[in-house]
Amino acid sequence: MKDNMLEFIKKVQAISQTGLTYLTDPYALENYAELKEASVRMLESYTGIPFPESDLYRDYSYPTPQPAVRALVVQDGKLLMVQEKLSGRWSLPGGWCDVDLAPAANAAKEVWEESGYEVACDRLLGVFDRRNYIEKSLYDVYCLYFSAHITGGAARPNHETTAVGWFAIDGLPPLSRKNSLEEIQKAYEVYTQKLDAYFE
Repeated sequence: MKDNMLEFIKKVQAISQTGLTYLTDPYALENYAELKEASVRMLESYTGIPFPESDLYRDYSYPTPQPAVRALVVQDGKLLMVQEKLSGRWSLPGGWCDVDLAPAANAAKEVWEESGYEVACDRLLGVFDRRNYIEKSLYDVYCLYFSAHITGGAARPNHETTAVGWFAIDGLPPLSRKNSLEEIQKAYEVYTQKLDAYFE
């Protein structure tokens, strides 16, 4: 699934941003600035994303992957899923990690916000490098999948979601880019077979 050209451009941007942040030699800074400018314009040309959005790491001192979470909530053999308002497609509840919460707490918060259910996380099922599952991903994301069980609440979409549903693993609805069938299947296998957490 990796786009080698996109990965190369992102790598050059990350290296040049790090150099501009930490180096003091004026000649090196000049070279890194030139390298960054070239990579930003290359990304703009390759993807159509206009400047300054094509400068992916402009707000970073040291670019690193972003952490995200997904919750695998299974009840009566079916998975809890939410329909995203923007895409109309479905995903396991989840999202970016907030700075003031641990990963499992983030997963529980996302489930409640997107579905209306209160949950408690049971265990880590896997850590996925999203570049392996999504085409042309601009941001490097490490996604942590947790299993969770319902402790309260009721189905209730929010401003990000339009529906909440339960689906069998072999009858999932059209998935959004926020998760892939392969990721869900791997996490579900760890859950059902009680395997060690999957990681990449």
